[in-house]
Amino acid sequence: MRGKAWLWSLLVVASLGWSVQVQAACSAVATTPASFGSVSSMTVLSTPQSTSTGNAGLSCTPLLLSVLGTGDHFYATITGSTQGGMLGPKGDVINYTIYGNNTTTYPITRGTRFDFGGNGGIAATYGLVFGPGTKTLPLYVRSIGGSNVAAGLYTETLSILWAWDYCSGVNLIGICLGRDTNSGTSQLTVSMLVTNDCQITTPPISFGSAPVVSGFATVSGQASVNCTKGSAYTVGLSDGQNPVSVGGRRQMISGSNRLAYDIFVSAGTTRWGSVGAARRASGSADVNPGNGLGTGSQIFNYNAKIYTDQATPPGGTYLDNVVLDVGF
Repeated sequence: MRGKAWLWSLLVVASLGWSVQVQAACSAVATTPASFGSVSSMTVLSTPQSTSTGNAGLSCTPLLLSVLGTGDHFYATITGSTQGGMLGPKGDVINYTIYGNNTTTYPITRGTRFDFGGNGGIAATYGLVFGPGTKTLPLYVRSIGGSNVAAGLYTETLSILWAWDYCSGVNLIGICLGRDTNSGTSQLTVSMLVTNDCQITTPPISFGSAPVVSGFATVSGQASVNCTKGSAYTVGLSDGQNPVSVGGRRQMISGSNRLAYDIFVSAGTTRWGSVGAARRASGSADVNPGNGLGTGSQIFNYNAKIYTDQATPPGGTYLDNVVLDVGF
């Protein structure tokens, strides 16, 4: 009888051990989009951009008692559009690379199954099946520099096939009671809003020196403007800091003394201003007229003259500041 009683007690304890378990369950769910936000075209061209999503479509409830093993796997197979990147309104494409974590150590190749792993893998790092709370896996995205593109919204929708196989329930002594083996598909949108931008080069205008106003020669120069691919824009020159009136003669000053001058379009006598028809359209550029090139400059020539119908002011260094602006 004692032997039987001892055996019965042992069986009761063992039975309690097998019943104490917590099941984990994974499923493919709706994702959180990965957006680069608003980025200027010149930045897209010169500097890779990064973004991420904290939810790439695999969601798992926790196991309170779990240790992911080397035989546990969480696979993602990512496919996208035929153009292989984010497509813009004028057919331009911004390419990018997808990563399994926030470094460049784990690049994901499209169409190739990527394993977020079990013991020691990315899934374990993010506590995918550990408590507390439901967990998701992130994805990281980094654009590839060198994309000369037009302004607009760029998007791509990725299809992510998730497949998982892992121990989904354990007892108090760590024995696996069952495995969760399943698959599902999620859609992830990657986007970037590209905005118009320009790079401008405007060397200073120097008239040199002369004893009288009639001794100053005409100065020729050029403004170099490189704007977003396909952008139509206008270029204006402000009236400076000391104009006679709005749209009137520009003036350099030295103390309380003034020296009137102006800046004219190309080699002509049409004043280059900042309002309405006084502005210059991109199509009127002297070199590469038309819409912006993105990777090439458009040249706007000018000539500057000191008015000779004014009295010669006292000697001194005369200065003014003129602002060149680009409008889209």
